[in-house]
Amino acid sequence: METLSIPAGMTEKEYFETVASEADFLKWYKEQDLPTYETPSVTADMVAYCFVEGKLKLLAIRRKAHPYQHRLALVGGFVNKDEDATHACIREVKEEVGLDLPVNKVEQLMTVSTPGRDPRGWVITIAHLVYLPAEAVDLAHAGDDAKEVVFLDVDFKKSQCLLDGEPLAASDFAFDHYQIIQESIKRIQGRLDWNPTFLYLLEEPFTVYEATELVNLINPGRPIVSNNFLVKFGEFVEEVGVKRVPKKKPRKTYRLKQ
Repeated sequence: METLSIPAGMTEKEYFETVASEADFLKWYKEQDLPTYETPSVTADMVAYCFVEGKLKLLAIRRKAHPYQHRLALVGGFVNKDEDATHACIREVKEEVGLDLPVNKVEQLMTVSTPGRDPRGWVITIAHLVYLPAEAVDLAHAGDDAKEVVFLDVDFKKSQCLLDGEPLAASDFAFDHYQIIQESIKRIQGRLDWNPTFLYLLEEPFTVYEATELVNLINPGRPIVSNNFLVKFGEFVEEVGVKRVPKKKPRKTYRLKQ
């Protein structure tokens, strides 16, 4: 075994961190230093919205097993070693809904590392906003950890989720998922004027009438009329065609700029 020649007054740790090659440092770190640090598990949870028949809905599951058995939860799961958190969300959408979701419809919302948030141990979650197409309502199915899939109605005016018309409280949800949902509503409303990615909820191409309906659901405290949509959001969308409407003039259609 090779004998180390560590300069006087320098510890082994200091030697490998500042003098040795990076390859030698990494070998030493994995054998000596790494075991002293407890490693957390990491999950990716999705606040997955869709816009269906004039209503904002949120994809959730009812948990089949402990912990928080039978409570509502966001769709998500543990992040694999070979993927980042965003692609973990895309994988979960494929598994739960059967859709290949483009990466631009997934955006990081927040990281939650509150001690004790998961009774199973040290689990950090990276929550994401996910914009699903309306067809997700018909395609979603219960995965291994779900008793059933549910689509909650979301009232952005009251910052409230409802199931079968009944308001839900934090105690109805697993983990800290209720608080994450509340944060998602604040995020979407807070950057309405300068980063309206919620328009990804619309089936493209969309008309200003469809977009105005969605805007007013997101921000009912400051409703707009369709004539003002392009004044407010014109810089974020681009015209792509025309939609024929029976007994009405053709309507221009738009999409959110990439």
